[in-house]
Amino acid sequence: MRIFQETRIVKSRILLRTLGAPILLLLLCATLSAQTKSSNWIKRTWEGTGYQTDDQSTWTMRLTARGRRFSIEYPSLNCGGRWQLVSINAYRARFRERLDHGQDKCANNGNVIIEKLSKRQVVFLYSNAGTREVTASAVLNRK
Repeated sequence: MRIFQETRIVKSRILLRTLGAPILLLLLCATLSAQTKSSNWIKRTWEGTGYQTDDQSTWTMRLTARGRRFSIEYPSLNCGGRWQLVSINAYRARFRERLDHGQDKCANNGNVIIEKLSKRQVVFLYSNAGTREVTASAVLNRK
């Protein structure tokens, strides 16, 4: 009986060594594929009109997402820069806005949330640094 148990343990270890690496590789590939698919929805150019809650003003905006680069332009305000990705999943992305021009015309270092509404629309929500109160919003359309 003891020999049978030891043989079974040895066979289990051999099986684990033989199949362990391919199974681990398969799990890793599946995870990477899921992460890629979950972030593909935002990769496009998006345009729309933003609404500022404190002064009820409107302005144009254009988000261009390519790979892991997210550039933002507010043409009517003459400011723009990039969004630094904080987190992303299949329907929501969070960013920190970093303006590189027009900082005297637009708030800098704010928090941005983009939520997928459909394949053709996303919603933009902006809050100033250090707060959670939404101070600007927009519906952006895929171009």
